[in-house]
Amino acid sequence: MKLIINAEDLGLSQSINKGIFEGLMQGFITSASMFMNAKYTDEALEQVKKQGLKNVGVHLNITHGIPLCENVPSLVESDGNFRYMCSMPFFAKYEDVKKELDLQIQKFYDFGINPSHLDFHHYFYSAPEVYRAYLELAEKYQLPVRSMTAHTASLAREKGIKTTDIYIDEFHENYGNFDVLKQIADELRDKDITAELMCTAGYIDEYTISQTNYLARESELVSLRKALEENVWQDIELIDFTALK
Repeated sequence: MKLIINAEDLGLSQSINKGIFEGLMQGFITSASMFMNAKYTDEALEQVKKQGLKNVGVHLNITHGIPLCENVPSLVESDGNFRYMCSMPFFAKYEDVKKELDLQIQKFYDFGINPSHLDFHHYFYSAPEVYRAYLELAEKYQLPVRSMTAHTASLAREKGIKTTDIYIDEFHENYGNFDVLKQIADELRDKDITAELMCTAGYIDEYTISQTNYLARESELVSLRKALEENVWQDIELIDFTALK
């Protein structure tokens, strides 16, 4: 059994950056993914470069904040911000999506560092044209990807793209409950598969509260640290996306 513990939303705030980098350096988070259009993205990129981290990927995003591209009309509201996830699938055009996501990936490379993988903010698989662009870019850059379902994992593997066998969001959906982590470990321990456990761990400050309504990030951080300290992952190999085969 091989498990990736992947923390989303790096770059969103200084407090989230602090929590995720603590997890990466201490080993209770094994992978992270970064917003490329957030206020503290550049600060996070500099830290990744300074620390020589190889386990940070791109958190592709077309539903939060302002795009990097200047001309992607199908992706934005009249105020220039991305459409929210509920309306995005009805408006997003393939050409705009691919142009914006490609620029987000390229920004990571422009810092002189290589991303470990691609994943996404909200649910790309709800929009076929969005998912098509996502997989085409993974193929272009030869990067592993997140797959939330067996079907999307199959789509990735048909293109020769590395991905996990399963995706786990129960820990996040239960607001960082430690007992849920233990249950997940018990269910996985004897399986011969790879899995991604998604989390949004981090510290909370006033700016974070202005950017997200999910405020159980510190609970996730505490539970993940405790899981490593109490050997919850016994007989489970903790890896990042670069170890996928």
